[in-house]
Amino acid sequence: MKLRAHTLQCLLAASLALAVAGLSPLPAAPPGPPAKPEIQPAVSVFAYPDNPSEGRDPFFPGSSRVFENNPDKQSQGPSLTDLTLKSILGAPPRLFAIINNHTFAVGDDGDVILKDGQRLHIRCKDINSKNGTVTVEAGGTSQTLHLSP
Repeated sequence: MKLRAHTLQCLLAASLALAVAGLSPLPAAPPGPPAKPEIQPAVSVFAYPDNPSEGRDPFFPGSSRVFENNPDKQSQGPSLTDLTLKSILGAPPRLFAIINNHTFAVGDDGDVILKDGQRLHIRCKDINSKNGTVTVEAGGTSQTLHLSP
């Protein structure tokens, strides 16, 4: 009889503990991770000096190369004004234009070599044999070349 009473007491204590736990509010869910601020990457800015008093090359302090190779001072490269239309050949269905010793038909593209040795990639858009003009395009800009007399 004592064993039965003891078992009932244990069950009663356990059920009482569960009942009390059921009445207490449940703990709140843990908060999510905090929002991370977006990190902006650092932007490097390179200032090229114009003379030795503004700066120097840290690896070769006696060199003047840094003043000569300033990309801000260098020219933008070849332009369409350096092109020369030398001749227009053929009949209207098949016309050809010779530009800086390179032959083009309408729709052709290729590299031409300029007087200073630079290369310029152009596309022939139109050849007009009556007016002696050729329209070429390079880098998004168009230029009309006239046949030189």
